[in-house]
Amino acid sequence: MSGDVFASIREDIQIIHNTIKSQLSIKAGHVDEYAHVEFSPMENFIRPAVVLIAAGLYNCRSPKVISLGAIVQFIFMASHIHKQIPETSVQSRLGDPRDGTQFPVLVGDYLYGKFFTTLCDAELLRFLRPLAEIIGFMHEGGILHKKSLHKLEDNNQLVNDIVRLETAELMAGAARLAGDLAGAPEEDRESLYEFGVNLGMVYGLLQRNRLNVQSMKYFDQALMALDKLPNRPEKAMLNYLVHALRLTEEDVRKVV
Repeated sequence: MSGDVFASIREDIQIIHNTIKSQLSIKAGHVDEYAHVEFSPMENFIRPAVVLIAAGLYNCRSPKVISLGAIVQFIFMASHIHKQIPETSVQSRLGDPRDGTQFPVLVGDYLYGKFFTTLCDAELLRFLRPLAEIIGFMHEGGILHKKSLHKLEDNNQLVNDIVRLETAELMAGAARLAGDLAGAPEEDRESLYEFGVNLGMVYGLLQRNRLNVQSMKYFDQALMALDKLPNRPEKAMLNYLVHALRLTEEDVRKVV
């Protein structure tokens, strides 16, 4: 397997992560002292990559695209931290503030603040409404998940609904907004959204170990949406990204 598939975006991915890292040191120390902010290579890669590649389909590589990649990742990080917070604090028993409730809530809120300031600094306020709607979807999914824990094992449709809200909508929004920023035609933005939502469904179900014969339809639908997009090198990168979800974690480390 070649590690050069994503070579053209590797530098921009690093810039995005450097941008994020620069915001993680606060007066009280580093945010990883107060919340679990460790993510797998794929978690660190996939959402910013979708932004960069979707914009690249329309020959757009600009600081605003870099900022959008960071914004999407800030949203993911904040929501992930909030989602992991236990309903009751175990801090007193374990002595680790990251496993409590108060500090992770504050860190998640801090990261949401960084999403908003990055949006302002990049002069991308026109994306505030769609991004706010996506954040609402993600937390709606989190509520549905917690409310329905006892129903999930045998209810594939419920799992799909939760994955759509918690994971797929952000992936779809990342693709569509990147196309918007790059000046893609409306028809292509819809195809980017369709691609992103199906990619997100595959990814979210894979994370939950819920991929089965029925849910494999999302692979096919992602590729069908991809077929509608311009025939540029970035299209092959998105195709590879879909198939990369079949890889092991060690394979992912070699590629990204």
